[in-house]
Amino acid sequence: MIEHPEDDRVQSDQSAQASGSAILEEALRSAVSERVGATRFALWFGGKVRLGLDRDGDLLIVRVPDPFFRDWIERHYKPTLVDAVEAVVGRKVGVSVQIHHESQPTAALVGEPQCDRPAAFEEAREVDNKPVPAVPGSRFQADRAAAASPASSAGRLIVRESSARPMRRLKDFVTGSGNRVAHAAAVELAVTAGRSFNPLLIHSGIGLGKTHLLEGINQELKQFHPRLQIVQLNAEAFTNSFLESMRSGNLSGFRARFRSAGGLIVDDIQFLAAKRATMTEFLYTFEALYDKGAPIVLAADQHPREIVKLTDELVTRFLAGMVVRIEPPDVVLRQAILKAKATARGVEVPEAVLSYIAEHLRASIRELEGALYTVIAQAGLTGRRLDLSLAQAALRDSIRSTSVSIGLRDIERAVCNLFQVKAEALKSESRTQALAYPRMIAMYMSRKHIGAAYSEIGRYFGGRNHATVISAERKVQKWLQSEKRIALLPGFETVADLLYDLERVLGATS
Repeated sequence: MIEHPEDDRVQSDQSAQASGSAILEEALRSAVSERVGATRFALWFGGKVRLGLDRDGDLLIVRVPDPFFRDWIERHYKPTLVDAVEAVVGRKVGVSVQIHHESQPTAALVGEPQCDRPAAFEEAREVDNKPVPAVPGSRFQADRAAAASPASSAGRLIVRESSARPMRRLKDFVTGSGNRVAHAAAVELAVTAGRSFNPLLIHSGIGLGKTHLLEGINQELKQFHPRLQIVQLNAEAFTNSFLESMRSGNLSGFRARFRSAGGLIVDDIQFLAAKRATMTEFLYTFEALYDKGAPIVLAADQHPREIVKLTDELVTRFLAGMVVRIEPPDVVLRQAILKAKATARGVEVPEAVLSYIAEHLRASIRELEGALYTVIAQAGLTGRRLDLSLAQAALRDSIRSTSVSIGLRDIERAVCNLFQVKAEALKSESRTQALAYPRMIAMYMSRKHIGAAYSEIGRYFGGRNHATVISAERKVQKWLQSEKRIALLPGFETVADLLYDLERVLGATS
């Protein structure tokens, strides 16, 4: 068989590329080692971890052996990797940490799990029937290319940084009293595709599970309604894509793509506030999708009415469906979440350790995860037994810096300020609702955030016995379960709203 001269050139080019990649990887490894130190580098970036740039040179690909490496590197070393790559190639690039056996495309349907392409993804590729050309140097490469062709809008390809982390599922969401309604609403919307209510808006403080629910809804919509092409992104990405389409003179492509979507899921909707042109564009997008019955799911860090400089037009439309809040997890839910996370990693963590973390870290689920992974990593790195003493040593600084010290006097002051009553009146013998309700709420808050004995709380609030405090606690719990509306709570729709506001004042939640 006679070899064609072109074959030699191809082989030569491939050899040169391989050599160049090896040289680049060596330079990257050297730059990372300088920044993290030889010991950490050997532990987290040894022979099983590979470094390299994607074809366009716009993304550092870090290939790791397992999910533990992936999560640890993403949590602790991403900024270091960005700095190291910039030192080598002279510009900032994105970072994607991927597991070796998971092949990751750099562009996909927004929200699509990269490790497993279901039928919906394949259908989108068949509709396009041609590759999307890249525009080097643009963060909206596939976005701009898709917008340039009306035919490509059927696939609705939107660039997002590729990630080895699979999208989370609703079945993996650990529920408790503070998030059960939000989870149930997410399941209902996914099953009915918005026929029961539309839109769904979930709001909460930072790190309480909003994004998990959004990803889960995306996955379930694809399962129950595989023909729907769902667009998932955050409000910042929507804004940037809108501005890019304006600069490129391609608003028609942008509008065709978003308004023809089968469903829209948008995180951090508060980012739109004060951006007049973007809010107007989102309003028209919302109406186009709503009018044709496409499911719309939104998430925000607070109730729509509380988002400053969000237009009334958007607020009223967001309130037309279901608005639900995720409450900060109580100690029981925090412990259940930790147990689920440990089980998912295949690590057996003693109950005493889970209880210790759950009792001392309350702000967010991310904080809980970080503490758990720190303890697991400490045990692995030091070879020590994973027990309570190790957890206390590993988390000493974290707990000291994040724990909120709340006393009975703090709760008394916050309740008195909110209800505009004097401390003496709150502790008096009066049983009028104007004083009894604030007193019961103060007792409930004292049990929840201080954990003081019933007798101690009773003595503080007017020398009452422990039975009075128990009764007050149960009364408020019933209010919460029934979402009771009380006339004595001006400015608050429910007791839950009032308690959430009190906790923010006390710094007891994020």
